[in-house]
Amino acid sequence: MAGCPVIGAGAARSGCRPVMRLILLLLSVCFSVSALAHKASDSFIYVHADQIRLDIALQDIQRLHNVDLNRDQSLSWGELQASASPLRALLRSNISLTQGDADCPLLFRLDGLSQHSDGAYAVWMLDSPCLHKNGPLQLSYTLLFELDPLHRALLAANVGSAGNLLPMASDAPDDHVQLSVLSPAHNSAVLGEVNALDTALKFGWEGVVHLLIGYDHLMFLLALLLPATRRHGQSTLRGAFTDVAWVVTMFTLAHSLTLVCASLGWLSLPSKPVEIGIALSISLAAALLLLDVNSRIQRRLAMAVGLLHGLGFAGVLAGMLSTSPMKLVALGSFNLGIEFAQLVLVLLVLPLLYSLAASRIYQRYLLPFAALGLALSGLFMAWQRL
Repeated sequence: MAGCPVIGAGAARSGCRPVMRLILLLLSVCFSVSALAHKASDSFIYVHADQIRLDIALQDIQRLHNVDLNRDQSLSWGELQASASPLRALLRSNISLTQGDADCPLLFRLDGLSQHSDGAYAVWMLDSPCLHKNGPLQLSYTLLFELDPLHRALLAANVGSAGNLLPMASDAPDDHVQLSVLSPAHNSAVLGEVNALDTALKFGWEGVVHLLIGYDHLMFLLALLLPATRRHGQSTLRGAFTDVAWVVTMFTLAHSLTLVCASLGWLSLPSKPVEIGIALSISLAAALLLLDVNSRIQRRLAMAVGLLHGLGFAGVLAGMLSTSPMKLVALGSFNLGIEFAQLVLVLLVLPLLYSLAASRIYQRYLLPFAALGLALSGLFMAWQRL
């Protein structure tokens, strides 16, 4: 008999160990406190001919330097002002501007606070005489990369038709707004270089990365795949792929819709209830797995919940694309990156789960255990996000 039909058989137990390891690994990831946020750590850089604006999340500032002087778990404007000097030194050592082989002097000024989808950000204004000179400029950024390799700086530069930077008040032509993503592997950008292909490749790759670090999204995707393994004896692997394809398609269409609407500023909801809803959606999908509902209900759930997940993904782009004429290239590439990674994961994971589904131990113990673990993980994440 295939799989592990006899619990007492040594060979069967040995064959089931990879299954148990897989489930335990998934559950350990589910309960990892550091991986529960859907919104990654981001900074936003807006470049103009007269100045550069840098928005840094308050929670990231606290990671760089202890600004919470009264230890009340909340950062005030007064605390930021009191810590402006050490913060300015940190920024100066991690952000640089060069023109040719020469380093450009940079002045950093704490200017205020702004709101992004995931909360409050400190606004720093950067000024340099090089911004007012002709010639290519290169901006380098390494802030937070040592603390968090998944941190990203999203850059938007207002560029004229000749490749020169435009003042903040100017409206650049549709094809002359530079968008880029700064990461540990690519931590610099030549300002004024507007390249649609480069933008597409960078934002497409960031879509892939964003899916892989979005553990709540991955957990929900797993909850959509597991029901196909419960009906192992009732359909072939091809039939299981067909069922999963319909469910994942509904999910994809829904989260693509809200991702586009929210990223372009057409739809806006507070981040906190969205993140709580995403966590609860994992518990709901796991509960339906335990109840063994039919695929039609799964499709409806996938479409409804996909709307929430799209809003969660949009948090990384909403602060950049609402005013960028290159937004369609960046947005489309980011979405395609997410869908590509999602499709690859389905193609890799579903055959593995389907092969394990022949085991009696898997059906009687491991599958219910996995569903229960996903349900509890979703509730735990929702509680964390309250």
